[in-house]
Amino acid sequence: MPTAPVDEKGTVLFYEDAGPPAGSSDYVTVVLIHGTCFHGAVYRPLVPFAARHNLRLVMLNLRGYPGSTDFSQEDFDQLRGPSPEQQEMAIAARGIEIAAFLRWFIETNGIPPIKDSPGGTRSGGLSVLAWSGGNCHALAMFAHIDKLPVETRNLLSAYLRSFITFDPPGSAIGYAVPPSLTAAIPQWDLSATVDEIAAIFAVGVSSYYPPFTIPDTIDPPPVYDPSPVPLHKGEDADPIYTPTSLKMPPEVLRSLMHPSIMGDHLRLMWKLNPDVLKTNLHRALLDCRFDDGSGSVKKTWPDLRVHLVLCDMTYVSCGWGASAIWLEHQKANPEHRRNLELHKLEGVNHFVHWEEPEKFTRFLASIV
Repeated sequence: MPTAPVDEKGTVLFYEDAGPPAGSSDYVTVVLIHGTCFHGAVYRPLVPFAARHNLRLVMLNLRGYPGSTDFSQEDFDQLRGPSPEQQEMAIAARGIEIAAFLRWFIETNGIPPIKDSPGGTRSGGLSVLAWSGGNCHALAMFAHIDKLPVETRNLLSAYLRSFITFDPPGSAIGYAVPPSLTAAIPQWDLSATVDEIAAIFAVGVSSYYPPFTIPDTIDPPPVYDPSPVPLHKGEDADPIYTPTSLKMPPEVLRSLMHPSIMGDHLRLMWKLNPDVLKTNLHRALLDCRFDDGSGSVKKTWPDLRVHLVLCDMTYVSCGWGASAIWLEHQKANPEHRRNLELHKLEGVNHFVHWEEPEKFTRFLASIV
């Protein structure tokens, strides 16, 4: 079971590595960070198509997921902490672990660094993709660059090509969906078992919803009337809109999910101070100036490209989260924010990488 050490306390993160494309010395490495409850195995359908696009896929499992170190009582206490500072430390720690993994993987595997060639072509290097709820922890790495060891910061500056924020939910960035969208969010009794909650969650996040349009403003939030309803509901529902999780054989679905995460950890995450998560987003994408240790405040990793990917038939919280990032980015100071490009994938749901892996791998290769 491959694991990487990410601190001096024995913490490890599990990963699956598709390996370098045969014969290639200029491939791009893409580290794939999973979402809530679904772990890195959800990316396995992409693997058969990676080599033809000169990609090396690395599927990472975050803390608390199979193969990775579980959360300690100290971790829970930080998340539970009454002060925003304690909660911020808890989120920052997860981002620092991701950065430590990237450094370890680069140094251990000798992946090719970024190389710019005449004509504007770029090869090598490493991109990070975070899907769904995984965006909270991935953003924390960029939000807390100043807390990374100098050696890690310098190494990553030579390798990091891009960050892809893929269908980020509002809950991961501190933006609650407006009241008129809450009817589309699956509800469950908090006294239910984690398996029951996970089953409801899986159907909700993998459903198809009416195409989401980014509003002109999120403040004040728009009114959605009627509230979106999953397209598989109703007597005349088209079977092509069956939720992805319901198309999977039960044993396959079980192999992708980690229901126990829906217990203490997620319940604490859902209670985090929203301002902590908004600050996480702000420091990561909207104002990326940091003290480099010399007392000078300037952009760190200024050449990093950010891609915001929205699936138009996604879970409504993700449509709202992508809207919040896009609109807040438009308001941010162009000299301080990161370069960000929006991509809207039409006719697909939150699980496009599972439903259409060849198409998604081709798209991924075009933006990394």
